[in-house]
Amino acid sequence: MCLNSLRNNVYYLLNKMFNTQRTVQTQSQLSKSDIFGVLQNDRRRLVLELLRIQGNQSVRSLSEEIARIESQDEEPNRGVRKSIYVSLLQTHIPKMENMGIVAYNREQDTVELLPASQEFDIYLETVNKGDIPWSQFYLGLSIFATVSGFLIVAGLIKWIPSSKWMLFTNFLFMAASISHIFQVRKLGK
Repeated sequence: MCLNSLRNNVYYLLNKMFNTQRTVQTQSQLSKSDIFGVLQNDRRRLVLELLRIQGNQSVRSLSEEIARIESQDEEPNRGVRKSIYVSLLQTHIPKMENMGIVAYNREQDTVELLPASQEFDIYLETVNKGDIPWSQFYLGLSIFATVSGFLIVAGLIKWIPSSKWMLFTNFLFMAASISHIFQVRKLGK
């Protein structure tokens, strides 16, 4: 444990001394290429998702959670957890910190999201098994409203007046929008 701490401190000092071109990007400087570069790696994506859901975390707890996810229901051994811890500390967290996405507190060994991380929210929208993304839901609702509205205006559906249909479809979109807002807030965006 002491050896790991010493190694991390040496790595940090060497990185500070020789990485003089290190610049932290701000939220407005993240390009799509930067965003996709971060998201293409499973561990970086998991770090963002875990921090988004659970808030600030220690690198140790992040590495343990990622090890559990990667080992798929098996209890990960110490070597796997250590390997993930080292890769987070030496590769993934510094990359995200340089981009201004996370802040790493070396004294407390904690990671927190910065405002620039909000640019990733749209790409990290979770869709549970059996659910559909909100974009597809709104498309389906729009198609339903348009087709049925056309049938009412054309006189093929006579049992509902067009004014009531218009109110009903507006209510459907409002209810869907309210539901979407609550789900987004629940996800902590």
